[in-house]
Amino acid sequence: MLSGGIQNQLLLLLPSFERIEPLKITLITKYTEYEPFTKRTTIFQLHKLKSYRLDTISFILKSFFRLIKVHKKERINIIYLSGHDNHIISPFIFRVIFKVPILMKMPTDYENYIRIVHLTEKQNFMAKLINYSWFKFYKWFVLKRLNFMRPINQKMYEDLINLNFPRKRILKLSNGIESKRFIGLKKKRHSGINFGFVGRLTKIKNLHFLLQVFKQYFSKYPEDKLLIYGEGPEKDIILRFIHHYNLNENVLLIGFEKQKEEIYPNLDVLINSSYGEGISNVILEAMATRTFVIASKVQGNTDLIEHGVTGLLYDLNIENDLLKQLNYYKNNSELVNQILDNALEEIKLNYDIEVISNKMYRFLKSNL
Repeated sequence: MLSGGIQNQLLLLLPSFERIEPLKITLITKYTEYEPFTKRTTIFQLHKLKSYRLDTISFILKSFFRLIKVHKKERINIIYLSGHDNHIISPFIFRVIFKVPILMKMPTDYENYIRIVHLTEKQNFMAKLINYSWFKFYKWFVLKRLNFMRPINQKMYEDLINLNFPRKRILKLSNGIESKRFIGLKKKRHSGINFGFVGRLTKIKNLHFLLQVFKQYFSKYPEDKLLIYGEGPEKDIILRFIHHYNLNENVLLIGFEKQKEEIYPNLDVLINSSYGEGISNVILEAMATRTFVIASKVQGNTDLIEHGVTGLLYDLNIENDLLKQLNYYKNNSELVNQILDNALEEIKLNYDIEVISNKMYRFLKSNL
């Protein structure tokens, strides 16, 4: 098995893959801090250049020839890709030449991604055109020539069916988390309720809407707080909003925290306000730590959260609906505790990384 296109979810999968005895894994990546658990995993780290364009071209060429060397020495059975950007070019060419199958983790709703992120953030016209053209090329040409696809939520699965991708070659499988890292974390004492956002500060996370709602909420409950963990291009806009409405005591912009175990003990409620998600690892982590989840009713979130059972959902961009869910949490402690219990049980049964990796392995074994 060969893994390429390093992302957090791939890093989570690798240790559990290494515990499946027959597997041999080669990881080709630009950069990783991952340390193999066994000698069955080999890492080829292709370092970055200073220029982004030269870096991309260099990686495509280096990874292609590295694939050939690995295949020559020890036959590759399948290539697993956890991304869909231009770094898939070399594995795709390799697949065409050597007929080695590819399993790709399907991207989040890329139509929304283009509209909300690429076409609204500060880019010149040519950069926007390249991004848009790549996504279209991926959707109508590359995707249809891959062997297996891994949609991680129901919307992605339906998109594949609508594109006439064969059902028997689809592995519908969520993200997972290493639940033992999070289960049992002790909550820290604090006054009031600590709501929290955890993630990259980008337009797709819909943070301006979130702040508008909490501005109203804090006028009624000034003893509570919103803690924002993350960095990103929306940071300055958030800071200006906080200062303009004098919310310095209520909205705390904390920054990036690498150790996730340091975040959730501080939070009572996780808020996810995104326009769309694949499957949010942050929501999974919150559920494992008995942190209550309130999320927008969009793809990905509706796969994870059953309203009133494992968390609460609100209609996207409807301020009164989110305020209603915030008030529900504040005034229904007994029901909240039952929801927290349900969410934790859901993580143990369906979203532990060992469960996810074994399902993937069984799928591959039955199809190769």
